[in-house]
Amino acid sequence: MKKPIIAALRKYFFLVPLLGCLNNPAANAQATVTPVVITTNINQAVHARVNTRVKPIVKSTINAIVDPVMGSTVSANVTPVVNAVVPSIVIPNINIGVNADVNVNITGIDRNEGSWFASIKGDKIMIEFRSDDENYHWSSNSDFMLSEFPSLPRGQKGEFSLKREAGTMTFTGKFDDDLGYGHYKFVADKAFDDYIKTQGITGDDERNAFAFFVVNLKRNYVEMLVRNGFKDMSRGNLIAMASMKIDEPYIKMWKENGFNDISPNHLVAGKSMEIDAAYVKEIRDAGYKDISFNQLISFKSQHITGDYIRGLRKDDSESGLPPANQLVAYKSMNIDAAYVNSFKAVGYDNIPYNQLTAMKSMNITPEFVKEYMDLGYKNIPVHDLISLKSSNIDGAYIKSFEAVGYKNIPAHDLVMLKSMGITPEYIRGFEEAGYKDISLHSLLPLKSMGITPQYINGFKKLGFTDIPLNELPGLKSTGVTPEYVASMQGKGFKSNDLRKYMRLKNAFKDSE
Repeated sequence: MKKPIIAALRKYFFLVPLLGCLNNPAANAQATVTPVVITTNINQAVHARVNTRVKPIVKSTINAIVDPVMGSTVSANVTPVVNAVVPSIVIPNINIGVNADVNVNITGIDRNEGSWFASIKGDKIMIEFRSDDENYHWSSNSDFMLSEFPSLPRGQKGEFSLKREAGTMTFTGKFDDDLGYGHYKFVADKAFDDYIKTQGITGDDERNAFAFFVVNLKRNYVEMLVRNGFKDMSRGNLIAMASMKIDEPYIKMWKENGFNDISPNHLVAGKSMEIDAAYVKEIRDAGYKDISFNQLISFKSQHITGDYIRGLRKDDSESGLPPANQLVAYKSMNIDAAYVNSFKAVGYDNIPYNQLTAMKSMNITPEFVKEYMDLGYKNIPVHDLISLKSSNIDGAYIKSFEAVGYKNIPAHDLVMLKSMGITPEYIRGFEEAGYKDISLHSLLPLKSMGITPQYINGFKKLGFTDIPLNELPGLKSTGVTPEYVASMQGKGFKSNDLRKYMRLKNAFKDSE
């Protein structure tokens, strides 16, 4: 059976930022922005895998709740206390975390011998290494310079080799035009591996030699890293840095910009995102002078530029910018200067950044605002706009209440009506039962307690035709129903005063 092998690395790849713009008009809109460079096990090729995954989410908690509190003290005068308070509060909460971490774990089966398949393109040759053993299936792709192979066997089988500091790869096989195939065997250079151990590189797995060969690791590269303070690296980090061609100027660039404690993981992440000195300067000049490395990774993953930042500024001070950990959310949700400025035409200047995020998550546009303005609603607070949108309250809904006599309903009252399910049809039912011009705040306790026109008509059939509206909650809260009154009358307790039935119900409720 073959030995477990070296897994090495390919180059790198990106995961395209995932946008999660919320436009679902639900009571709770929630999202999380988490750009992450994932920890991964490399088990196929030399591959520094960097995942910059952005899930922009805004947590907009909209409370549109009617909480009726009934306190009915039954005495000669029944005074039910009803508190129907509906807070419509929007609390956008943005949470952004970045973990720029690359962990290259060299594990797997032995790749020191197997098959190879190659194709020549221009001045490069791409070689795929594969397993020869049916019990193990693996493959690894690597690019080499064609100049490293001065004598390739053309048309007939032959042997050629490539020697590097980490060891020697011997190939047998042939090329037909630009395509080749055959068998290979890799022999590690023991002196090189011994040298690696003397440099404080952690891990002593000899299977790393194949990866060292593929990334063309050299002594002078290791010496450069040690010279720049990287003395306790793992072999995995060493392979990742070499595969990304992280050189001395790149390391010094970070230190010259104040990142003195930058780690191998950060260097790999920064190089994979193509962050250079120009980009660091661009972001700082735009206002984020104290930006952290992780925030830079987030910015670059969302293609945030200095021009984008300047477009969002409210003034020339740093306080005129959103916090760095929120800017990624704005960009991922396509909040830009054009979106911000579009609201100025409808009277909304200097909208707080957290409210902008909530507005965009709810797909609120200037056209949405203008629809309300045309109906007479001026200067609606942003949190009310969000509540209106989340409740699907539109012009047709407002006009349906105007048709039953309710005009100029405040925005927060519209949210209360919608959250309670109060409709014009519900109101008409009370009008038909004899109750005209009911105030909006009287409707709320009626609806919250399930008082319906049918409930009232049940009392009318028993002769109670003029029940004051404010007594209905007291009746319902004490459990006095038409059925209860009828049963008491059948037992000989007859009165024209419903409050007596309430006292009776209250007096005997413990014995029921």
